[in-house]
Amino acid sequence: MLQSHLDAMHVCCDEVQTELDKANQGTRYLLEHAEGLRQQRATTTVQQSLIHVFLARFTLTESELRALTSRDVPVGPELFAAMDKTERIRADCRALLSGEAGEGTQAGLDIMEYTSQHLEAGYAKLHKWLTFEARGFAKDVLEVSATVREAVARLKSRPEQLSEVLSILGTTRSTSILNLFLDALTRGGPNGLPRPIELHAHDPIRYIGDMLAWLHQAMAGEREFLESLFGTRSDDESQRRRVGEVHALSRHKRVRTGVDGIVGGVVSDRDRVKKLLDRDLEGCGRPLKIRVQQTIKSQESPIMAYQISTLIHFYKVTMERTVGEDALMSTVLGEIMQHAYEVFFETLYAQGRSLLRFIQPPAAALSAPTQLRDVLSTLREIMTVYASSLLDADSATPPPSSREVEFRPVLDAALDPALDMCARMAEMRAAEWDRSVFWVNVDEAVLSALEPFAFAQERRETVQRDEGEHVELLTTKHYGHLVAECGLEPILLALRTKGRPL
Repeated sequence: MLQSHLDAMHVCCDEVQTELDKANQGTRYLLEHAEGLRQQRATTTVQQSLIHVFLARFTLTESELRALTSRDVPVGPELFAAMDKTERIRADCRALLSGEAGEGTQAGLDIMEYTSQHLEAGYAKLHKWLTFEARGFAKDVLEVSATVREAVARLKSRPEQLSEVLSILGTTRSTSILNLFLDALTRGGPNGLPRPIELHAHDPIRYIGDMLAWLHQAMAGEREFLESLFGTRSDDESQRRRVGEVHALSRHKRVRTGVDGIVGGVVSDRDRVKKLLDRDLEGCGRPLKIRVQQTIKSQESPIMAYQISTLIHFYKVTMERTVGEDALMSTVLGEIMQHAYEVFFETLYAQGRSLLRFIQPPAAALSAPTQLRDVLSTLREIMTVYASSLLDADSATPPPSSREVEFRPVLDAALDPALDMCARMAEMRAAEWDRSVFWVNVDEAVLSALEPFAFAQERRETVQRDEGEHVELLTTKHYGHLVAECGLEPILLALRTKGRPL
């Protein structure tokens, strides 16, 4: 009985095993197919993730595209971020293009073309916006926003577009500064304060000084504006600069280029700053030159002419320390200074010619003539102006030799005709004694005028030697006269010839 049950169970188990083998045989294909589908799904998931990462890295979002191309999105951080991402995409594409042919090359070319169009659209948007902003810099008080500074920095990679913007900016600022200068000359400040500069035209020193001071202040403000625009102020320059100290901009030698600053190589922002400074202030050069030259021509006094020349010389040196010797305004001031010194020396030459026109004998007292004292009084005033000038303010102890050489032409032009007049006057005296006494008085008057000034040391020594010769001659003459009057001449002669063989 038990055996029969066991046999039946074996039969059932065999049947189940047979059915199971049939089921496994029938579903094997499905299982293998499902496993293949699972592997394909995993591979597809990885590829999808890679595609998402690729697209996120090598494509722009809708907001970024709008920032680059749409006028509705203002120029600002959103546009700059989109441009930075575009530049980064292009840099990554170069890695794709550097691979073997067929491995990302086509994708890299497509992405480069895609990003190039949108990047150029972004630069065009920057260019149009900066052009509009450049026309708005026509006011007196100028402030450069961080957005404008960043836009200018980015547009440097497009020299042609930057050149156009800077050209518009230069025209705008030149017109604005010229109008402000003319207003300062004729209308004055708001509500009439400060008063118009031309109200002081009767006072040449104040008139010219006010014009030069206004231009120097305008140039300093314009330089600060342009340095802020290009971001050229270094850490040490951002600190307070001492008065009269040479500015870093004046030490920078400009490359002779256009406003864009690119000819045959990369030019720094300082070249652009110096070019724009010249462009901004070129309109003021002509009205300044005309007014100063008219004022100089009307001067007949050598003292006033020299004061004007020294004042212009001071501002020329100051301007060179600020913007350099090759700046346009430095050149204009150099031409005005040259003209001022020419007028000054012409007044000295005219004074000398007037002295030699009418020669009269010396006075009975043989004192220094009045004409010489007038010349020495004028010369003393001129020397005082030179001694107190600020032309050597950058040097605590300027070498006396340099000041002496610099002032020598003035000293010669003023003093030589007067001494020539005295020489002709002395020749009108027949007695040598009278001529020597007259010359001693003349030399003493000259020495008295030159004594306080160290830079006249060489000329003073020359006059002292001349006076010594005349004093020696007078001493010899007086000694001989006394010996003859006292009857001692035969005795002295006998003493000198004593002991000599006959």
